[in-house]
Amino acid sequence: MSMTAAEETILLVDDDTSFLKVAARILKTKGYTCQLAETAGEAITRVQKGNCNLAVLDINLPDMAGTELLHKLTDIAPDIIVVMLTGHSSVQNTINALNSGAFAYLEKPVDTDYLLSVITRGLEKQRLVMENRRLLLELEECNRETGILLAVSRRLSQSLDIQQIAEAALEELVVTFGIHACHMHLKRKGCMKPFGTYGMPKELVEQLRFDPEVSLAGSEKIVIDDLDNAAPGLACLSAAYRSYVVIPLAAGNEVIGLIGMAMREKHHFALRELELLDGICREVAIAARNAQLYEEASSARALRELDAMRTELLANVSHELRTPLTAIKGYASALLQTDIDFDHETRGEFLRIIDAEADTLNRIVEDLLIMSRLDRGVLKIKKRERHMAEIMASIKDGLFSLTTKHRLCLAIPSDLPTVEVDDRVSAVFTNLVENAVKYSPEGSCITIESHRNCRNVVVSIKDEGIGIAHEFHEKIFERFYRVTDADVGHKRGTGLGLSICRGIVEAHGGRIWVESEAGKGSVFSFSLPASERKSNEQVACAGSG
Repeated sequence: MSMTAAEETILLVDDDTSFLKVAARILKTKGYTCQLAETAGEAITRVQKGNCNLAVLDINLPDMAGTELLHKLTDIAPDIIVVMLTGHSSVQNTINALNSGAFAYLEKPVDTDYLLSVITRGLEKQRLVMENRRLLLELEECNRETGILLAVSRRLSQSLDIQQIAEAALEELVVTFGIHACHMHLKRKGCMKPFGTYGMPKELVEQLRFDPEVSLAGSEKIVIDDLDNAAPGLACLSAAYRSYVVIPLAAGNEVIGLIGMAMREKHHFALRELELLDGICREVAIAARNAQLYEEASSARALRELDAMRTELLANVSHELRTPLTAIKGYASALLQTDIDFDHETRGEFLRIIDAEADTLNRIVEDLLIMSRLDRGVLKIKKRERHMAEIMASIKDGLFSLTTKHRLCLAIPSDLPTVEVDDRVSAVFTNLVENAVKYSPEGSCITIESHRNCRNVVVSIKDEGIGIAHEFHEKIFERFYRVTDADVGHKRGTGLGLSICRGIVEAHGGRIWVESEAGKGSVFSFSLPASERKSNEQVACAGSG
C-alpha cells in the first residue's frame, strides 16, 4: 500500500535556520509535511513522537555529531530514511556516512531539484521496504493459517465417527483461538440438537435456541461482541460469557449444523480471525457430512444384512420344524394304522422317537421364545442359589440324551461356591453341548468341567471337533450368524444357540467366550458370579473368568 506525499512527513535538522525555512517551503509546495529541528535533542524528541518518514540532517550539529544522531534515530525508528548534509565533503566522510546507514550524503549548497529527487527515491525505498515487510508478514500469516487448516483437516479425516469428529473439532478451536467454551449442534429431523460441548456445561447448551432462518437455511455467521445485546434464545449465555459467535456448518447448499464459541470477556472478532474460523468450520462440515453419509450407508447395509439373516432364520426354522414334525407324523401315523399289528418293542421304539423329536421341537420353540424376549429386553431372570454339582445332576440325563455317538465326560468339583442362577441356565449347557456334538467326530470326547476363578465360577465345554478360525470368535455369538465353511457343511439348527447362550449368561452378570483354532477343537467357556457369601470366604484369587 503506497502513501501520498501529504501522508509523508520529512524532518529537517540543521542549525542553519535560513536553510530550514527555505527547504521547508519548497517541500510543502510538493505536498510534504515538514517538521523542523535545530538541535539533535529536538530531532530525537520529534522522532520519538512518531510519524517521521525521512530525516534530512546536517552532519555538524551543536549538541551531537550527525552520524551519532543517525544511529539514535534509526534505533528509535528503524524504517526512517536519513539523508546527510555537509558543508565540507570528502570521500572518506561520504563513505563513513553511507556505512553508518545514510541513504545519501549531499554537499551544501544543495541543488533543490536534486534534493527533491533524493527525497523521492528515499521515500520510495521506504515504501518498498514496508510493503515487502507487510507481504512477508501476510505470507507468514497465510502459512500459519494454512498449517492450522491442514492440521485440523488431517485430524478430522482420521475418523468417520461423528462423535469423535465433534470432540476433535471443538478441542482444536479452543487450543487454536483460546476460545473459553464452544459447542456443536447438528440438524436432526429439521431441528438443531446439541451434539458436543467443550468447556460449556451441557445444561447451558441445551437451553440455547437459534433463529430457524439462520440455523436451518442461511449460511451467515452470528457475531455478538456483547451478549447483553443478544437475542432471547441466547440470553442464557450472558451470565457466564461476554462475547459469542455462531458459524453454520454448510455442506454444499445445506446447513447440517453449527458451532458456537464463547469468550468470558468482551472480544471483538477481527475479520481475519472470522475468516479462519470459517475455514475450520468448512473442514468440520465436510468431515461431519462424510460421517453422516457413512453412518447412513452403514445403517442401510446393516438393515440389509439383518433382513437377510432373518430370512435365513425363517428358512432354517421352517426346515428344523419340518424335520421332527415329519418324523412325529410318520411314526404316529404308523401307530394309528389298524391293518398293521406292531409288536411291543417296535411300538416302544416308535414312541421313543416321537418323544425325542417332540423334545427337539420344544427346544426350537423355547429358543425362539428366549430370543424374542432377549430382543425385546423382557427376559425375566428369577435367580436362586444352587451348587454347580446340583445343576449338573438335574440336567445330566438331558445332556446324555443329546448323543449316543460321543463320550460325554463330567468334571465338576464338589467344593465350588454356589451361584445364583435362573433355571434357564440349563439352556446354556444344552446349546453348548449340542453345538459340540454337531461339529465333533463320532467317538470323540466332549468334556464339561468347572472351576473357580476369583469371584466367578467358570464352566467349560471342550470338544475335539473341527475348531473355529480366530476371525469368527466374536461373530459366532451374534444373532442369526452362522459360519459358512466347506468343512462344516449343513448342520441342523436355527443358528440362534450361541446368541441365546450369550444373552442368558450376560443377564446373569457373566460372560461367554471361545478358545479355538481351525482343526484343533474348541473350548466354549462361560462365567457366572459366585454367591457373595461364598465369594467373601475366598482370601486370594487370580485373574477373572
